[in-house]
Amino acid sequence: MRVYLASLQQCIDAKIWPAAVCLALTLPEMAGAVESPELEARQSYAKWFDQWIGKKYRTSLLSGTRRFLSGSECYALKCAVLYQDVDARAALPDDRGYILNRYNFTSKPEDHCIHKGGVLQLAMGSFCQDVLAGCEAWLSTAENNPRKVARLKTRLGIIG
Repeated sequence: MRVYLASLQQCIDAKIWPAAVCLALTLPEMAGAVESPELEARQSYAKWFDQWIGKKYRTSLLSGTRRFLSGSECYALKCAVLYQDVDARAALPDDRGYILNRYNFTSKPEDHCIHKGGVLQLAMGSFCQDVLAGCEAWLSTAENNPRKVARLKTRLGIIG
């Protein structure tokens, strides 16, 4: 798993945004499969994202907590970006429309988590860095669990 995290860091450093975004959208699926192997891919992805990254995409308001990007939405976003919408609609818990009509990746760091015309802007660098930080934190704990280490080896074929 660390080789994937190092690759993401290299993409971020070199500002190779298409590769970085694709890898960042994929890593929660890898980690989620190790963390919750009993769940379907979309469920383990959403659960893992919400636990390890989701805090960065929530804010507290007087009316309660507002979530900008949930694990289910990020899974749908992954499906839309990587698989040309295959399973993207099925990933959402309700019919809120096509996911790419609600989220947009941008190269402008200052536009991260800002709504423009009803579309949430996700700065590629910030999003990728958030995923990287979540993966590193999770991996630090997962490496202390022999079952998860075994699943990392089995699922990814790479532990280091």
